[in-house]
Amino acid sequence: MDTPNVRDDEVVNDNHVVLMGNDDDDVVLEPTPGNDDDGVPGNYDDGVSDPTSGNDDDGVSEPTPGNDADGVSEPTPEMFFKTEKELIYYYKQYGRQAGFGIMTQRSKREDDGSVRYVTLGCARGGKARKRITNMSKPRPTTKTDCKARINAVLADGVLRITTVCNAHNHGLSPQKARFFRCNRAIDDSVKRQLDINDKAGIGMAKSFNALVVEAGGFEKLPFIEKDARNYIDKARHLRLGKGGADALRGYFERMQYKNDGFYSSMDLDDEGRLKNVFWADARSRAAYDYFGDIVTFDTTYLTNRYGMSFAPFVGVNHHGQSILLGAGLISSENTETFVWLFDTWLKCMDERAPKAIITDQDRVMKNAIAIVFPNTRHRYCLWHIMRKLLEKLGSHAEFKCGLKSALQRCVYDSQTSDEFEKSWEVFIDTYNLKENAWLQSLYSEQMYWVPVYLKNTFWAGMSTTQRSESMNAFFDGYVHSGTTLKEFVDQFDNALRKKVENEMAADFHSFNCTVPCISHLPVEKKFQAVYTNSKFKEVQSEVMGIIYSHCVVIKTEGAITTYQVNDQRVVEDGIKKSTLQAYFNEDECEAKCMCGLFEMRGIICRHILSIFAARDVQVLPEKYIMERWRKDIKRRYGLIRSSYDDLSGKPVATRYSGLIKLCYQVATNACENEDNYLDMTQKLKAMNDIYTKSKPHATVASTHASIDAETGSSKNVLSPRVVRGKGRPPSKRRQPTIEKLQTKNKKAGGKRQRENPQSRMEDVLNPTESVILHNTPEAVV
Repeated sequence: MDTPNVRDDEVVNDNHVVLMGNDDDDVVLEPTPGNDDDGVPGNYDDGVSDPTSGNDDDGVSEPTPGNDADGVSEPTPEMFFKTEKELIYYYKQYGRQAGFGIMTQRSKREDDGSVRYVTLGCARGGKARKRITNMSKPRPTTKTDCKARINAVLADGVLRITTVCNAHNHGLSPQKARFFRCNRAIDDSVKRQLDINDKAGIGMAKSFNALVVEAGGFEKLPFIEKDARNYIDKARHLRLGKGGADALRGYFERMQYKNDGFYSSMDLDDEGRLKNVFWADARSRAAYDYFGDIVTFDTTYLTNRYGMSFAPFVGVNHHGQSILLGAGLISSENTETFVWLFDTWLKCMDERAPKAIITDQDRVMKNAIAIVFPNTRHRYCLWHIMRKLLEKLGSHAEFKCGLKSALQRCVYDSQTSDEFEKSWEVFIDTYNLKENAWLQSLYSEQMYWVPVYLKNTFWAGMSTTQRSESMNAFFDGYVHSGTTLKEFVDQFDNALRKKVENEMAADFHSFNCTVPCISHLPVEKKFQAVYTNSKFKEVQSEVMGIIYSHCVVIKTEGAITTYQVNDQRVVEDGIKKSTLQAYFNEDECEAKCMCGLFEMRGIICRHILSIFAARDVQVLPEKYIMERWRKDIKRRYGLIRSSYDDLSGKPVATRYSGLIKLCYQVATNACENEDNYLDMTQKLKAMNDIYTKSKPHATVASTHASIDAETGSSKNVLSPRVVRGKGRPPSKRRQPTIEKLQTKNKKAGGKRQRENPQSRMEDVLNPTESVILHNTPEAVV
């Protein structure tokens, strides 16, 4: 007789009589999502409410002989079973048919583990144990001291039932019996599917709904959603191990074994405890040769139970996509820590410092960059600075009546440093802001954030750290304040896979698809032939802008002609007109525009294109075709496999995948005909019986040698100290005050919108403050 597995906690392996039940005699805690082994949301651990005896439409108070819908007869004395599992399976099936759950109440065993006698009873047997609880919120209980049970004693090599009590003191419900814990189980095939979905980042709600649809309804599944959640929680713990510094080191060892180019370094304190860590795979190091001239660096993402911050170095590839150039986890944000991290990254990249770096406005980072990268152009994230306007100046009486727009014009519209200085002075005087400490600090560091001072440096189209923050989005929903180091690097692998896949897909589209030209200009055709599709579209945007640009000759001195370019741009509040100067060198066939778009983004601007059109330039000078954006170049790093863990590297997983594909094909062919279906079912059952008998007993054994990722030493590394914050755990990302205010306003606004549909339409027609900040002229810069 096929029997299910018995829980290890149902019996004790000694010679004493013990009351069993896994705390079923206790009052059951209120179920909480993902933290209740047995609970059904809104019900008790046995899956049903506490019905009134004899008043349950779904069942009867006491089963009667002959009422065996599934052919399971009532237990009677002298019935016997070969094994304990057969006995438990029989009583479980009888309980499901009658409408109650079962539990092992008592058992006694020999030294060899064989059972001498066992008592199986109704899961609602026993009394609730008194505990000190909140009297205003009493905990529910399933216990009614039900006496229904059977007792079996080992005699003549079989378990023989000696006493039987089939009377229950509560209602029975066969239709709801599937909710009892003893009737719920997840088979191996479902576990594998849940594991795959979890590794792929698919939420449990979607995974469970897919299983429901496949099974044909909730009632067809032998488990509930909470069982699936509990399994995934346990599977993650097994998959991640201890999850501390040793697990992280093990990850580094595997990566180095797969690729010698993998680089990692750990920073330890005096006690040998992990403080900071850095790593970069061979692909990232090779990509630095092509895209390491400009990087962004951000540390606002809180990653794990140790309170460490994720610190990625992010660049831009030839499609304008973010590309990872190394990453770190740091336990503190002081000058010493940043110096260690920057210096380690510099060593990883063969002492080649970037030409430019973007960070948040942080004095500690500024000091560390000056020490490690003295010749690197440092820029503050302009977007974050402008986001602070509401926080720093929102209380000013004229903030919405001209102050904010005046500051934005000063920052974004200034074409020269002198023009900015004059505009700033007028702005300060007009709104009486000479004593504002925040504006004073910004002005003292104007070289780090005002676009007019940054025009001569190439930024690859980046002016914010949002490239780094976009990496953080890959961890949202998975990483939290209790995440271990190993769990984080596993999710880091997922992010890396996604980044590599996105780049390969973009390479394919640029190779396989051609974006049509929108004009007959020879220069556009040239860019179409050599640029990736995404960058060519940026060029096309400037080509379209020629329509709104008009150049007028101001003067000519030798080969240099000075132009005044009148430009119009569509902005949120209408058409914005601007006037700027550009220069054309006839001898060199080169042009320079004061907007600085080409110098900063590497994309030729509409102003230069309009001058080329006026001068009838047929052959585009090579200096305007940046090698960085070309699609016809074979880049070495693209041939290097990223050193992430292989999802299908285990032989068992590979064999399982192959068998599943074959089974799908066989099932598809066999289900069309009843005879084929019966034949396949019979053969599969026979094969399953054979393989089940030959299956070896599972053993759990593992060894781990701790070897330093760089030095090869076996020095023990301790995990960082666990951060135990007060109150609610922090969010994944440190939010500035302005973001908190806007989040609060959004929640309040959402409530108002639900109450007033008209206000919702008004908000759609009138974008909020946060949307306006995202669409400032910074996009042009």
